[in-house]
Amino acid sequence: MNARGQASIELVFAAGLAGALALALLPLFQVWQARTRAERIADQAAVLVAEGRPLPGAVTRGARVEVSSGTVRVAVPLAVLGRELEVTATARTP
Repeated sequence: MNARGQASIELVFAAGLAGALALALLPLFQVWQARTRAERIADQAAVLVAEGRPLPGAVTRGARVEVSSGTVRVAVPLAVLGRELEVTATARTP
């Protein structure tokens, strides 16, 4: 095998490895995005609750929000690799 053939094989292997790594990291990014969304909803809901205003549907869409004694808990459902998960975040009213 000459040097050009070896380089081609290494390039194909590296591309396949990069693709596999990207697929493996995708669920991690999905969880990170859901966590960020839950934290933002919790923060917004805590401010609204402290001001005595109702929680609009646009803020809570797709999330479960629970308010009790100055604490807001948000759960965002997430499907990762065929499994149903919930990512949660908590915020206290100011």
